[in-house]
Amino acid sequence: MQVFLHLGLHKTGTSSAQLFLQENRELVWPRAALVLPGRIRAVEQAVFAHHYDRDAGSLAAITAAMRDFLGTLVLGPKRRIVISSENLLGPMPRGLTPAPYPDAAAILRALIAGFDHFDWPVEVTPYLSTRAQDPWVESLWAHHVRKDQPIPFLEDLETFRSRMTRISQAEQIDLLRRDPAGLRLVTQDVSGFDGLPFGAGQPFLDFLGLRPDQRAALRPVSRRNVAPPRAVTEALLALNRQGLGEAALAAAKRALLAEAGQDRTSEEDEA
Repeated sequence: MQVFLHLGLHKTGTSSAQLFLQENRELVWPRAALVLPGRIRAVEQAVFAHHYDRDAGSLAAITAAMRDFLGTLVLGPKRRIVISSENLLGPMPRGLTPAPYPDAAAILRALIAGFDHFDWPVEVTPYLSTRAQDPWVESLWAHHVRKDQPIPFLEDLETFRSRMTRISQAEQIDLLRRDPAGLRLVTQDVSGFDGLPFGAGQPFLDFLGLRPDQRAALRPVSRRNVAPPRAVTEALLALNRQGLGEAALAAAKRALLAEAGQDRTSEEDEA
């Protein structure tokens, strides 16, 4: 069995990739079981719990959650699986820990251990979509500023950036590549998506090995979940700092974004 395990990173075209897979699910499904975030919440929740507990028990819970989830699927030794969820390495980075995704290697090993559920050989290919450090950090910052949350995000970009550079994204990925478990990590920078026929969906098609005539039936999708212009984010940050109540702040943000012609709905799925 072959598994393509897309774990994010956050703000690297994951929403666009998932929309592409969803829109083309009728063509994907005969060739691979398709698992998008809505189907794998229990595993995400176990990963989030480990983000805070970070012990052997919480790692074991990740493996157990993955095994339980896989047990709900109808699979055979030749059936392939495509999984895409940007929360499988933990919450969206906020610069609160030295590494963007603390304990990422241990989490990935725990996820892969869940595939021991099967009585046949399983080859898991972990895939990370990536982005250059500066635009990645700015996109994370814009998301946190824009998101409705009980405690508004108040940091300016440079303060946030200074905390996100203790271990960079590239350094974290290098640590994953050098993990003793010998993980076969595949990466693709978002800067290369524009030159690919199906953008953020291309790595999944490469895994599936579709013929040209099969690819001709696929529907491309436009980019999704793009951050608003910097000036709009700065205006949202100013609203966050006004001390408004949660409902009043949310309403003010909606009004500002509507005036700027920005859609908010696609932000809701990313933690």
